[in-house]
Amino acid sequence: MNRSSGFRSALGFVVLLGIVSLFADANYEGGRSVAGPYLLVLGITPAILGIASGAIDFFQYLGRLIAGWWVGRSGHSWRVLTLGYMLNLFALPALVFTHQLIGALGLLFLERLGRGIRNPVKNNLLAQAGDELGHGRVFGLYEILDQTGAVLGPLFVGFWLLRHSLRMTFATLAIPAVLSMLWLWVAYRYRPQSASEAAGSGSDAQPSGNDRTRIRRFRTWAALIAAASGTYIFIGYALIAHDHWTYAQVAGGFALAMAMDGIGGLFLGILYDRIGFRSVYAFPVSLAASIALIFWGQLWLVWLGIGIWGLQLGFAETVIPAMFGQIIPRGSRTRLFGSLGFLTGLSGLLGVGVMGVLYALNPAWTPVWSLALAAIAIFIMMRCGWLESSKSE
Repeated sequence: MNRSSGFRSALGFVVLLGIVSLFADANYEGGRSVAGPYLLVLGITPAILGIASGAIDFFQYLGRLIAGWWVGRSGHSWRVLTLGYMLNLFALPALVFTHQLIGALGLLFLERLGRGIRNPVKNNLLAQAGDELGHGRVFGLYEILDQTGAVLGPLFVGFWLLRHSLRMTFATLAIPAVLSMLWLWVAYRYRPQSASEAAGSGSDAQPSGNDRTRIRRFRTWAALIAAASGTYIFIGYALIAHDHWTYAQVAGGFALAMAMDGIGGLFLGILYDRIGFRSVYAFPVSLAASIALIFWGQLWLVWLGIGIWGLQLGFAETVIPAMFGQIIPRGSRTRLFGSLGFLTGLSGLLGVGVMGVLYALNPAWTPVWSLALAAIAIFIMMRCGWLESSKSE
């Protein structure tokens, strides 16, 4: 296969995976947008909801770790990817059959577990395409398609609820689920040779000593960034409780963040391919600035902070995996993507917990956590040398 045909094949494959994700996001983001009210209908208490929501998110990160290890040992990347999508896509439509709280919670656990299982395999396939197209462009293109589904899904659910019941709304989620699986079959059918079933089990599966040092430093940096970022659930809560925003304003803020996530992910990915690891230096600064503006700024500065927060989310979901895909050995990408996802997910949960404690003590103290972690992340970037020693693929 010559370079031109290889380029077209890789680009088409990324677009196909992006369409798969578009319908998948429409499915689970649409369902999760009304999962809380449905649990309320089934009689959940606030205390159980808080514990369960944290445990459900943890299942996603546990799924990433398990999937990365599984594919690393078996090489069955497409089988694991298909299993992950099936759990992820059909758990929420099955809520139409639930009448008790325990059953609904079980399906929500399965949905997050499925998303976690497919994540490292998907990142590995995108990184393979990035070897041909440029890692930033690949993850950026995928992200904008992904976020398109994340916006359309809740809008579809909200429109459907104008005329139909909450329970029947979950049944409609089977439509994007089936479409996503059909496009996944098309992606498998037209996958490039590099995206074979045995991807992830190569002779370079074990990183060298120098690679291990760089990987460890990168994961430390990524964990700090994850712990400093917070979540929009927490940000929305603070805007309601502290700044007295309306629910409509909070929803509008989330829409702004998601739009900036998708658009920013694409352009920041292209920027990364142009200037390489130097593009990373501004990331901790913008992250700390976004949290500071949200918690310390006046109304228009809060909106600016939310927009920047969405940009850094696009950076985290585009450039960080693109960077990681370049500094790790190709044969161990799935396993290491899985371990990175578990580490950053756990760090994010712990980090937002600390932000919650600081907010309870004094809301003005909350950005101090993000500012401190961003400063440590910059120190690691400046002193450890893993940026300057980037290798070309």
